[in-house]
Amino acid sequence: MPNELIINARPHETRVALVENGVVVELHIERGTGQELMGNIYRGRVVRVLPGMQAAFVEIGLERTAFLYVSDVYNDFFDIEIRHMVPFSK
Repeated sequence: MPNELIINARPHETRVALVENGVVVELHIERGTGQELMGNIYRGRVVRVLPGMQAAFVEIGLERTAFLYVSDVYNDFFDIEIRHMVPFSK
């Protein structure tokens, strides 16, 4: 089955889906708010960590703090835990 890129564009919102073998593997939604933040690179300071949710609030210079999940930064969280458990050897 071929891969498909499906785009649904409306005045207030654009949706893009990547379909591989009949399964949606990526979905991106962009709303026309005038302030698009996703996909940009920011320098920030972590102001609060939520370990139970594996997330943090990050001050990036906006009116409100940004909310960041560990999976937004690193896809394989279990790999992070394993690397920190294994002692470093030369």
